[in-house]
Amino acid sequence: MKPTSLKPKAGLAFEIFFPLISLFATFFIVFLFNTHIIAQTTIVKGKLLDEEGKPSRYSLVGIAPSEYANAANFVGCDEEGNYKISLKNSGFNFVLYSMPNHNPLRVPILNNKNKEVTINVNLVPYEFKDNLDEVGIAGSFNNFNIGSPEKMIKKEDGTFLFEVKTDQDEIKYQLCGIEKNGRSINAPLSSSFEPDSSGDYISIAKVKDGKAVIVFDPANLLKKKAEPNVSFNKNSIDEKICNLFSEHKRISQDISNKMETYLKAKGNIQNFQYENTNYLDGLLNKIESEKEKEVKDCLKLFYISFAPYKMKNYNREKATSFFESLLPQNEIWELIPNAFFSLYALFPQHKWNEIQNNFLKNSKSVTLKSNIFGYKLSLAKQKGDEEELKKLHTLISNEYKDVKELQNILKYYPIETKIKTGAKIPDFEVKSLDNPNEVYSKQSMLGKIYMIDFWATWCGPCVGEMKNLHKAYEKFKDKGFEILSLSLDAKPEDVFKFREEKWKMPWKNAFLEGGWQNPVCKKFEVVAIPEPILVGADGKILAYGGELRGESLEKTLSIYFKRHLKN
Repeated sequence: MKPTSLKPKAGLAFEIFFPLISLFATFFIVFLFNTHIIAQTTIVKGKLLDEEGKPSRYSLVGIAPSEYANAANFVGCDEEGNYKISLKNSGFNFVLYSMPNHNPLRVPILNNKNKEVTINVNLVPYEFKDNLDEVGIAGSFNNFNIGSPEKMIKKEDGTFLFEVKTDQDEIKYQLCGIEKNGRSINAPLSSSFEPDSSGDYISIAKVKDGKAVIVFDPANLLKKKAEPNVSFNKNSIDEKICNLFSEHKRISQDISNKMETYLKAKGNIQNFQYENTNYLDGLLNKIESEKEKEVKDCLKLFYISFAPYKMKNYNREKATSFFESLLPQNEIWELIPNAFFSLYALFPQHKWNEIQNNFLKNSKSVTLKSNIFGYKLSLAKQKGDEEELKKLHTLISNEYKDVKELQNILKYYPIETKIKTGAKIPDFEVKSLDNPNEVYSKQSMLGKIYMIDFWATWCGPCVGEMKNLHKAYEKFKDKGFEILSLSLDAKPEDVFKFREEKWKMPWKNAFLEGGWQNPVCKKFEVVAIPEPILVGADGKILAYGGELRGESLEKTLSIYFKRHLKN
């Protein structure tokens, strides 16, 4: 199976997707709470302030079950920024610190015994793009469509204006396209704010005479650069794990940036290699010398998680031994749940199945179990194995009926899927990006063998397939083969720029406004990209998924065109 990109969440940065890790991230819901009752409780208290040491009346501290999950059980801070919150779910909890105009921060805390931890935090402002010639806005007036925001009008004085008529007393909104990492954020100097569960805030504007007038002045943005400050009351295991986790994130981000640069230059990451061997060697030395079991296990997990990252001098034998030493019951897996899948390619399929089933039986982590179930559901759907899908649906429905989020994942993988080999494709209609007067539809494409390709310029695996797509198109276009690429980008201009600077994509192209919420995406049950679907001249599906990616694409097309020419 090839890497795939998951649908983005509003307000969160979208990064380059790593090989293999991004595959599994596609299928898994990582925001489940472990709901069993436990005895131990960790009390976390301290101060939450901004960079200058000032409190905010809108500051909140919440609890999330994983690094990227939404938080809950928020508590406010007093006038001096003091807070106190209780962690009652066993294993790792991520304490989420947030205030308007600032980057939220998550601190991992292991709740494995009754204890009290003091953590003082100073948050830092968002980082913004250097050029703010274009600003988008999304809110209650467009169902918070972050993917296709409204455009604010730039005035001569450098401010931006947006007006909207409404019968409501107030409107809620966020600004888009100004934060450096792509997240949607609150506007500065708003009259009031409303928090979301990810650590960002929504601005609220009053409506007067049936119209809301929003003015955004970039001069009001806080642009101080600094690192957030996190201080513990004493040298503890929690502090040590927090610092090591932060270091791990910095290295991961560095790899991400270098992979993205390499991908843009080469068009794929096949020969990419990360050269920072000092970190890996240091990690092995720390594992060898560390005395605290929880810390040693964290270090092992970090090493395991780097298996797919193409790091020079990575020792797969040691990684495998670390993997086998971390038992399913070990709560450390919750720190980086997707690390579980990092070494899957090193095990024979039967062995990997045994490992998964062992974790499903013995793991305490609902998050990790949901990841494994997600992988199994995705694999069954890709194979068109309705019996396996039915079996998994029954198991999850019966044994996890009280876990709402895990029940919801079943909706993405219905037993009777419409997208399978031999089935007729759904009706669709999209406008050409190259000729607005031309429309592509199920009817207009009848008589052709063509591939529908759901993709986006921000999707690393999608860009990685471009070389294969162009090669296949050149080889088979004279035999009647066509490609219809459907972009899930934020705006059509992203596609135009990509085609001008990177890959020409000399076939049919269209833009799906609204991205994942576009009706075409829903009809084709798209939950991850790239999602290629080969359609026959009669409008029936010939192949999809892995059969149409990498080197398999050309092989699959050869089979079907040979058969087509015979007929």
